[in-house]
Amino acid sequence: MKKNKKLVAVTMGDPSGISTEIIIKSWKRAAYTFFVIHDPEYISKVASKLKLKVNIKLISSPEEAHGVFKKSLPVLPIKIESNTRLGYPNHSNSKHIFRSIDLAIKFAKEKKVSGIVTNPISKEILSKYRKNFTGHTEYLARLDKKKNFGMMLLNNKLKVVPFTTHIPLKDVFKHIKQKPLLEAVKLLNQSLKENFGIKKPKIAITGLNPHSGDGGLLGNEENKIILPVIKKSLKSGILIIGPLSADSAFQDKNLKLFDAFLCMYHDQALIPVKTIDFDNTINYTLGLSFVRTSPDHGTGYDIANKAVASETSLVTAINYAAKI
Repeated sequence: MKKNKKLVAVTMGDPSGISTEIIIKSWKRAAYTFFVIHDPEYISKVASKLKLKVNIKLISSPEEAHGVFKKSLPVLPIKIESNTRLGYPNHSNSKHIFRSIDLAIKFAKEKKVSGIVTNPISKEILSKYRKNFTGHTEYLARLDKKKNFGMMLLNNKLKVVPFTTHIPLKDVFKHIKQKPLLEAVKLLNQSLKENFGIKKPKIAITGLNPHSGDGGLLGNEENKIILPVIKKSLKSGILIIGPLSADSAFQDKNLKLFDAFLCMYHDQALIPVKTIDFDNTINYTLGLSFVRTSPDHGTGYDIANKAVASETSLVTAINYAAKI
């Protein structure tokens, strides 16, 4: 079947969180057709509880979504636990959450959708169901049999990639090594060209230590690892500058100058991008054989019963999944 450039598969996320609410709200706002892999009875239940209006139409295959999307939210049905409640995580739903993710991946690899959007889940809960689960990004890469992959957070003003992601801060320096860092630079450069249409990307790379090591006074990772990677990248034709001190890297002039920033660890990258525009920031996975985006927020258990969750990040994620 030919790839449909305007059809997106959306996973249900953790049904005890805000995902169902923002899915319902996104139906009228998304610029592209999407369907959700979820329990239709539960969607109706949440809509009634939170006083949200939605028409639901069951589908049995992705392509059916096009014929119903304007008038109804297309739902490819899977069942979840009948005692599921908003705000109260149900560990028994773990298998259903994985089922929703796995089906979305299947459709993407079969080229039945242009991309997938994964709604927020709890790593803590799912890791108890599958011990090797550390997050969506790593799980998707493993199923796609990709070893070189990355996580990009982006909005209209900034694109950031954390070189290390979901590891304790005390262990970050152990993972800063030349070979994988060079591969990350190449992957980012390739993605900016192929996925975002930037012919000659300009990449900034941050240092690991305060003031980028201050000439070795505050750490040697910059001199021993990051600078050699920059030199090798430049020789291969990649335009990369750094290492920039992370405390001043994200000035307005740099946001205009660089197409993306490669940062050394999770919070170094995510704090600026979320501060600049939290609602419109999304997560995009580099290096997969299919397009995957997601909202940049969590499950929101604490507000799941209040009908106050913003759907903006999910809408943006859906639109990017169709456009990338």
